[in-house]
Amino acid sequence: MSFVLRYFPIQARAEPIKAILTYANADWQQVSPQWPQEKSSQPSGRMPVLEETAADGSKFILSESLAIEEYLATKFNLAVADDPQQVARQKELRSQLKDVWDLTIQYKFGSPEARPAIKGKYDVLAKSVIAFHEDHLKKNGSNGHYFGNKITYLDLVIYATITAMSKYISPEFPEAVEYFNKDNAPLIANVFANVSSDSRLANF
Repeated sequence: MSFVLRYFPIQARAEPIKAILTYANADWQQVSPQWPQEKSSQPSGRMPVLEETAADGSKFILSESLAIEEYLATKFNLAVADDPQQVARQKELRSQLKDVWDLTIQYKFGSPEARPAIKGKYDVLAKSVIAFHEDHLKKNGSNGHYFGNKITYLDLVIYATITAMSKYISPEFPEAVEYFNKDNAPLIANVFANVSSDSRLANF
């Protein structure tokens, strides 16, 4: 079984997918189709796209970043799966992080005139999301993990999101990632440190 991830040659929306594949020690590679020349050959004309090839040569192709993340997290036993309430909580937390990320992208590519209003929205959203996540992490024992006592899907997502913000968003919007530092979000920062120290992600 092997995987090909089609995405632009940047560290952005697909970073959680890459983190899952890397952590799972999957056989995978990234390719960057010519854009927009190859746009019409992608499902829905968008990326990222995951192409999985089974041992018998059969292929499974999936698009949309969250669908790909959840599929891989489930496939590699990294997703919360047993308790419906925990599954719903996992989706809730992931959706909140996506909302935060989407605003950073709006800021990065927004006009100078639009950026102050976007930053104002980001400030409100980031504070709210971080407070919610800090409370969830406290309820999980403040042990450096979102669920249980080992690395799972959400741990990898927060790690990959903060990493992507640091590398891709910070040049235009350095304040975005500062909300997630140890002073503002100590329990999130603890998750980030735990995941960062895992040898399986040494080359991420």
